Amino acid sequence: MKLINRDFADKWLFRSLIFLVVFIPLYPKFPLIPVFGTYVAIRLEDILIAFVLMFWLLSYLPDLKVILSKTIFQSFILFWFIGFVSLLSGLLITFSVSVNLGLLHWLRRIEVMALFFVAATVVKNRNHVLSLLKTLFIVNILVVVYGFGQIFLNFPVISTTNKEFSKGIILQLTKGGRVNSTFAGHYDLAIYLSVVIVFIGTLFFYYKNLLIRFLQVIIGLLSFILLGLTAARVSFVASILGLALSFWYTGKRLLIIGIVLISIVVLAAVPQLRYRLVATITVNLLEGGGPKYTPKAGDVNLFTPDNRVSESSKSVVLQNLEKEWENATASATISSKPATTSADIAPGEPINTTELGVYRSYNIRTDVEWPRAIRAFLKNPLLGTGYSSITIATDNDYLRSLGETGLLGTAAFGLIFYILIKRFFKTLKSNDKLSKLFIISSLCMVFIILVTGTFLDALEASKIASLFWLMLGAAWAISEKELN
Repeated sequence: MKLINRDFADKWLFRSLIFLVVFIPLYPKFPLIPVFGTYVAIRLEDILIAFVLMFWLLSYLPDLKVILSKTIFQSFILFWFIGFVSLLSGLLITFSVSVNLGLLHWLRRIEVMALFFVAATVVKNRNHVLSLLKTLFIVNILVVVYGFGQIFLNFPVISTTNKEFSKGIILQLTKGGRVNSTFAGHYDLAIYLSVVIVFIGTLFFYYKNLLIRFLQVIIGLLSFILLGLTAARVSFVASILGLALSFWYTGKRLLIIGIVLISIVVLAAVPQLRYRLVATITVNLLEGGGPKYTPKAGDVNLFTPDNRVSESSKSVVLQNLEKEWENATASATISSKPATTSADIAPGEPINTTELGVYRSYNIRTDVEWPRAIRAFLKNPLLGTGYSSITIATDNDYLRSLGETGLLGTAAFGLIFYILIKRFFKTLKSNDKLSKLFIISSLCMVFIILVTGTFLDALEASKIASLFWLMLGAAWAISEKELN
């Protein structure tokens, strides 16, 4: 028995998806309901997504058995089930999670991933796909305009990068600061831009109208410049690789040279990104760089022997310092002024402010966050120690997955991607141009997220994850049927 007329439901569910594609990127992360034990809050977008999911469930309840008989949907259910078992294990066996935080993390994953179900069943035809793409491109224009507005016109900044900012405090970007636009942090904005740039670059070959193509080029270039201004190195590199992969599959391989040249121009025009990339090579990879801090008589420093800071305490202090460093909106350009009297610089760390930020960013991962995830995995290799057990940041989606859900959860998550990628590659043989280009864009989006996930918690950012699974659901719908 149908509770809601299907045509009516599909019509409004698709409109809801369009609304979410607009609302999620553009509405700042104002807290709505605080969650005890963390500064992460339930927000308005969570409530709206929950309503969409409930409406979908009521509408598709009669067909739920048929939907869940398909392997792709079963793989989602399997992943959620293993995540719940892992959560129970963390509560009852390893005692590594609390009920409220563990459930919040688990339910939020279901919330964002379930948008795949909605898009995969509601997207029906060519007009739906084109409407999603047009909305995505228009929203991206607004994101880019607002981002440049923060730099040049003092547009407000809303951030969740630390406890105080997450209360919804309205800030302004200081000179040389790393732009957030409508996102909660510069890393989230960078991931979003890198994904949209690939869709713009790939779908450029679908439209014949010269005006539309011209607008695509302009907004693509502005998006790429704004991406550079975030100074997010991994997202910048991932976007280049994603575009190169797209042009390879579309047969426009000479354009890869153009992407490389444009990237060089952006690096030349954005010193902050260039300095951080250079410092990554010289400081982190070659273990060189500029002068290092050497304590002098009379210096007051957290890490001098007189303060007797243990190695374990030092790592905690370094972690806190790194978070504050990354969250700061002050300029991160190279300065020649020595920081030898700073109380938060350790002996052997670079004096140069940019090199210091890059050095700490890498060391916090290798010395604190990644080892913490590995320890969680070794504590329970099959199920991990449960969602929320390794704190908010791991800066590596793979280690986070292993640490929180173990081999079983990670394998189940990988199964989802295996099924999706396998189906998408089959769709590349389609004669329908829109289907083929949209699928290529989606494959490149997956590639970008997988690359970015090596140094960032890409799929833990709710704005990114929601849009990611929604667009993948639309791509799955395309792969299942010929557009008409």
